[in-house]
Amino acid sequence: MPTVNNMLGGTYSLYKSAYQNGTLFSSNNNLLGSNNRAQNSIASLWSNYGSFNSNAASALSGLSEIRGNVSSLVSSYDSTKQTFYNEFDDTMDELSKAAENIKGYNFDVRQYDENGEAIPLITTNETVGEDGKITKTTTRTDALNDAVKAVSDFAKKYNNAIDFFADNNDVSKRVGRMQTMFADTTYRKANYEAIGLNVGTDGRITVDEDKLANAIANDPNRVANALGRDGLAGKAESHISTANGQRSMLFPSAQTLIGKDLASASLYTGAGYRNMAAYMNVGNLVNMMF
Repeated sequence: MPTVNNMLGGTYSLYKSAYQNGTLFSSNNNLLGSNNRAQNSIASLWSNYGSFNSNAASALSGLSEIRGNVSSLVSSYDSTKQTFYNEFDDTMDELSKAAENIKGYNFDVRQYDENGEAIPLITTNETVGEDGKITKTTTRTDALNDAVKAVSDFAKKYNNAIDFFADNNDVSKRVGRMQTMFADTTYRKANYEAIGLNVGTDGRITVDEDKLANAIANDPNRVANALGRDGLAGKAESHISTANGQRSMLFPSAQTLIGKDLASASLYTGAGYRNMAAYMNVGNLVNMMF
């Protein structure tokens, strides 16, 4: 496809040839007037084309900058979106593993000695210092400590999920709804606090390890009911399933997030606009010639 330069070069050659052989610019009947006028018109035409070409180059340079900015913006969007989904997947995966562990956990961690006697899960020793002060030291069995640690780890992962959605709730309304869903621990607040899990107004859980240890030692079934398959772990799995089902819709599209300006910028940075500028220059040349 001929370029604007080629088209103008051909036009200039035709005018020059016509002028030299007198077919176009005769002294009696010419299109552009006298010979000197024709020469001046051609020179003016070429000069004005140079101005048009320079202006077009300047405009296209500006468009290139816009295109670069749009490209940078979209690249930043893609990077932010990928980071969001990486964190989402990690958060849901870690909570899922912790919930699965709690759901099947046997909180009856009692142990027995060789005579069949139950070994105390919690023992308290008192020592008297030289100043007469009494110091109490509480010791738990390893099995009880493991149970407390498992619950504390689960609570931490659950809090991480609440924090993730809270930190990103301005991304979309769906993310805000996920935050509200995971924060529904306040609904059974009394049940959780009875076994040592304190619930804040934002749904986050703080573990009172001493109270939890006593609850496990004295009533493991109550702890299992509050936290297990029919308790918080089961609820967490339900929330994870819902969140994963909405995963692809949590982060808005670039068009939605950035707005209609993205589409406008794309229109004026495409090849179509550059072609339109070239055709406009040809039109200007034709107007000048005729």
